[in-house]
Amino acid sequence: MKIFFKYLLPLTWMIFIFILSSIPGENYPEQVFNYSFLAHFVEFFILSILVLQAVKLITSTWDKNIILSLIFCVLFALSDEIHQIFVANRSASLLDWLVDLFAILVGIKFYIYLLSLKLQTKYPTPNGPS
Repeated sequence: MKIFFKYLLPLTWMIFIFILSSIPGENYPEQVFNYSFLAHFVEFFILSILVLQAVKLITSTWDKNIILSLIFCVLFALSDEIHQIFVANRSASLLDWLVDLFAILVGIKFYIYLLSLKLQTKYPTPNGPS
């Protein structure tokens, strides 16, 4: 059940992003556009962490986990921008995609940082000779 849940979370989040991207431009409240970059950042920051958690179940090395997560999230971000071309009063934006990419990189780095803190707590390094 735990494994299923780890795959369900990123899939659900991707559906949420897709639904937000499907809203025609004229139906967005004006205030939302003022926070567009923040929204993109938060969406893809969270997605990168969820995907990294799910990919961790597939591969055994951190290098592969990070690379697979990065490729998957970047391609999803690209597909999200392409999808917006077909939504009324929306368009693809290179700047939005770059914000997504930055958020993905920060999310993966943040996850690695939290994991290193967890490992330091679990396996503390000795302070040296007493």
